[in-house]
Amino acid sequence: KKFIFYILISEFWCAIIPLNYDGVMWVCVSAHSDIHLCLAMKKFYCICKKLICVEAESFPGDNADWQIFEAEEGKADISIECKICKAFPEMQGESRGRAGDFEVSVSGETVYRAFPMANSHGALTRYLASDTSHSETFFTEKSFPIMADSRYMWSSVSLAQLILAKNAFFLHSSFISVGGKAILFSAASGVGKSTQAALWQKHRGAEIINGDKAGILVEDGVYACGVPFCGTSGICQNRVMPLGAIVLLSQSEANSVERLKGVEALQGVLRNVHLDLLAPDEQRMIFDLLINLLARVPVYFLKCTASEEAVNALETALCDGGVIDGT
Repeated sequence: KKFIFYILISEFWCAIIPLNYDGVMWVCVSAHSDIHLCLAMKKFYCICKKLICVEAESFPGDNADWQIFEAEEGKADISIECKICKAFPEMQGESRGRAGDFEVSVSGETVYRAFPMANSHGALTRYLASDTSHSETFFTEKSFPIMADSRYMWSSVSLAQLILAKNAFFLHSSFISVGGKAILFSAASGVGKSTQAALWQKHRGAEIINGDKAGILVEDGVYACGVPFCGTSGICQNRVMPLGAIVLLSQSEANSVERLKGVEALQGVLRNVHLDLLAPDEQRMIFDLLINLLARVPVYFLKCTASEEAVNALETALCDGGVIDGT
């Protein structure tokens, strides 16, 4: 049920009176709290086949990519509370260090992840390592409009960490659809993911689903999933389809394709996974998922030029491997 609450506030206490209303609810807190008293809005998103509820005081109006992934209200797999505060809570426990932009500490079961903005925190997420189905992310009034923008929102709320326990992860890759299957071109920035995706679009009529990232869900099947963040590519679709292959890239003066197996395949894919592995059990969980993935999905290494010859070389390998139909 959805309610709106009238809140009666004195100097030291507050009370709530519920009335039926559609789509919003009041958050009630102490008058002396550092957390704002606010009208909390809930939005639901479906990402990697998981229902994610985000509760916040407001939502930026220009998050067009996230709007594509909005879903009907239901029982959430992950619930994220966004809270505006005057000052960030202290990061407690043992420091696990920094990885990229993030600073991580752990106190018992509680994980703290700080995402920077300028010379201070922009967002701080707190969750239990043993149960990532619920988290709190703290912002200041100044940082919230920036951190909740579609470009940063998934990082600021630590979505990659929360969804890992739900058998899904994010891969730095260009995601194309060929014959109803997903092919993911994965490499570091600047190697040519978008170039190879564009070549397949031009010469084979492939559809580009996301120009920079893909979600991968490993459950009863292995699926590539569109996600609401796409770097600077501007290409973002809400699509889910069976994962046919992952193609690791390297620039070269000649085109060649090699199928990778075992440790080579695992290390090659792991290098482009969006995780820093600083929190407890992250390494074990992603290794388990990748081992399961690699047992069912081939990984290729494509040394390539920016030409149709690269498409031809990979197409031959994918047809020979039964990934796509050569007819």
